[in-house]
Amino acid sequence: MQESIVFVSRAMFLITNILLLYIFLTPRRPFWFQITALSVTWITIYLLRDILQSIFPDPFLLGYIVGSLYIIPCALIFKETINAKLFVFFMIFSLSQSIFLIFLFLEHLLFKDYVGSLVLTGLLLEAASLPLIKKYVSPHVSNIIAIIDQRNFGFTCFPLLSFVLLAFYGVQRTYLLSNFIPLVVSTSLILFSYYLIATAIYQTRRNQQAEKQLALQREHYRNLNDSINAMKTMRHDLRHHLVTCLEFLVKKNSAAAENYLGQLCNHYDDITFPKVCSNQFADALISHYLKVAQEQGVTVNTNLHLPSNLGIDDQDLCVILGNCLENAVEACSKIPQDQLRYIDIKTTIAKNHLVIKITNSFCGSVIRQGDSFVSSKNGDNHGMGLSSVKALTSKYHGYCSIYCEQQVFKVAVSLKLPDTVAESCSISIPLI
Repeated sequence: MQESIVFVSRAMFLITNILLLYIFLTPRRPFWFQITALSVTWITIYLLRDILQSIFPDPFLLGYIVGSLYIIPCALIFKETINAKLFVFFMIFSLSQSIFLIFLFLEHLLFKDYVGSLVLTGLLLEAASLPLIKKYVSPHVSNIIAIIDQRNFGFTCFPLLSFVLLAFYGVQRTYLLSNFIPLVVSTSLILFSYYLIATAIYQTRRNQQAEKQLALQREHYRNLNDSINAMKTMRHDLRHHLVTCLEFLVKKNSAAAENYLGQLCNHYDDITFPKVCSNQFADALISHYLKVAQEQGVTVNTNLHLPSNLGIDDQDLCVILGNCLENAVEACSKIPQDQLRYIDIKTTIAKNHLVIKITNSFCGSVIRQGDSFVSSKNGDNHGMGLSSVKALTSKYHGYCSIYCEQQVFKVAVSLKLPDTVAESCSISIPLI
């Protein structure tokens, strides 16, 4: 009976850890490759246990050594950088073993022996919490991964050191209350440290986005103020323009009058900045990129339905729109001026989702990193834009689809809206 419990506990430990990897990381290989890599690793570990048992007689030390070999299929299957894979792998391994060790200590303290049922209960509780982890923890881990992907190796050291610390308690195997309390305290401190890391990264990125959004709004209001002042001047000069046109018509010079009125209309169009949508934050941001695109000779077509109250954090919405539009304008700016430069921006609300589709022309060359596309901009923010968009779509239980062919680049984003908001502002606008 006890052997059966031990076997089920090991299987549950392995399956739960693999599922956690798929929650936090994104596979890039076909399904058959993933199954093959994991199966080959499991068979290899099974064979190595008998060979290494004479070298490492301690079962816990042996388990830590052979268990670490799963980093190999992890590196082959998932598309994130090696630093991100190391961080996630040892974070999962260390926290799972902490659960195992805590319930193992409890068994020895309560029953004076290893029974196995309490350990299995702990592992089953961990498996049962996977939906909650995916919903509430995964977005924060995605933010950390986005930072680690920029070659920040320092973050990778923390889960590795945590793994070594918790492995010490397992190898020591002194099941006393004096050791159990430090184990619980160490685990609590490790969890709190992960919380602080995630919170710090989240707040830093929100503050950066808030500063960017405030700068865009200041520019938008400045443009509106310039437009209002220009309209005041134009209204003041309107009498002179009317007198000029009247003189042309009195002299029966309709061609000159038509030409003068045409120039006047063009001047009026140049100094106005129309409102593009009802959401003031999105309006300020989109207006900014419309102006930038216009300055670079890019034709922009818009079909927008963005109400003021979407039930989506305004900064999150601006992160998605800003990164996509910035990439689109950057791509169009690299197209020779004698070729077509265009951006199509379309949004609608359908089936309780806000759908954003942005299509732009590009020069035909993109930079790939695994299955992802990254910006060609230099600096620390290289490649972070689309990572931020994907992290936010995960936060709102949506999707992000990126597609390019024949010099056309398309990004489609879907964000789930609260039911009350979706019912109040849902319309049907086809996004062709």
